[in-house]
Amino acid sequence: MVIPTQRMTGLCWDFGMAGLRSSFIITGPNLQWVLHLRQVSGPLASKPQPIMRIALGVLLFPASKLRLPLVPTLDGCLHRDDWLDQQAQTSASVPTSLRSCAVESQPGIFFPPGTGAEFSLQDIPRPHEEPWAFSLDLRLQLAAGSGHLLALGSPENPSWLSLQLQDQKVVLSSVSGPGLGLPLVLGITLQLKLTVSRVVLSQGTKKEILALPPMGPGSLLNLWAQTQGRLFLGALPGEASSASFCLDGLWAQGQRLDVDRALSRSQDIWAHSCPQSPGNGTDTTH
Repeated sequence: MVIPTQRMTGLCWDFGMAGLRSSFIITGPNLQWVLHLRQVSGPLASKPQPIMRIALGVLLFPASKLRLPLVPTLDGCLHRDDWLDQQAQTSASVPTSLRSCAVESQPGIFFPPGTGAEFSLQDIPRPHEEPWAFSLDLRLQLAAGSGHLLALGSPENPSWLSLQLQDQKVVLSSVSGPGLGLPLVLGITLQLKLTVSRVVLSQGTKKEILALPPMGPGSLLNLWAQTQGRLFLGALPGEASSASFCLDGLWAQGQRLDVDRALSRSQDIWAHSCPQSPGNGTDTTH
């Protein structure tokens, strides 16, 4: 076991342990992070097969075992890493979709094709009770392809109410029948206002209204009455989606949602940055 300490000095991460040092050059803000590891559980030389693992961007154990809450997510790219002046060997368990450092980025949350996140409706702001009302706001900076942007449902029926991207249009639909759409304008907030009987989809001065089925066991309100109610972002489970998009923000009842706090999410989502164009986001070579 080692105890790390770190200090900020430039554009490099230096790891030191028992006289050994390793340098990691990273892109990003013009800062240098130096991490010093101090051996506290006995010398490694006394071990039959001394093994030390250093993980970047993830933990080596479940986050639930931490004594203090932590969201162990690093959104960045590794430009070069050396250990004892040699190119470091990456574990076979590392995802193959490492981000390219050559991609210019901007603020936001990027969903590459086929990626998604899932929130429990019990973990996000509750609807107003009298009269019943719920709102979702999202602002897109980039969008390409076709597939789900978001959906309200359950694991068994994930698209009770859904908003999809289709040929640069956003299409709102429910299980009750055909949907309706609006031309997508990037950079302008899309708003969904839900009531007991209808959903209003608006962007700027344009608006469409979708009628909802009558109250009953399969109604929209029932999603909040059960523990399995979900808000899905991006591709639904099992969906072969080609949609990629950058969210500049997502709000439920006026409160911003943090994708790092999602019940589950795809590992390839960029939680804190977006490429300058959707095509660049698919270039994840390292």
